[in-house]
Amino acid sequence: MSGDHDDDFDPEAGFHPSCVGDVGRPEFDAPWQRRAFGLAVALSEFGHYPWEEFQQRLIGAIGAWQEAPSDARGRWEYYEHWVAALSGLVDDRGLLEPGYVMPEDREGGVTHAR
Repeated sequence: MSGDHDDDFDPEAGFHPSCVGDVGRPEFDAPWQRRAFGLAVALSEFGHYPWEEFQQRLIGAIGAWQEAPSDARGRWEYYEHWVAALSGLVDDRGLLEPGYVMPEDREGGVTHAR
């Protein structure tokens, strides 16, 4: 997702406005976004972490992007922040092989869960 959505993320509302359409369902521009979304939800639903922990990581990733100098942060990409939050959480908890949710693997091969 792209655009300038620096200040309109409300963590209390759930999804970022760029993530939902008119019927409140997530929208994806690419298959890797759908997979990252599904992986984050599934790992939480299977009890690997509370959803609130992922939300806090996502808020932190977005905050870090917002605080970076404008010439260093690049364009807004919601799912880039999603992947950063998910990667950090998955790595910290040792849930999947290193690099499983990394950007270079988005359209590539699949590695195995631990």
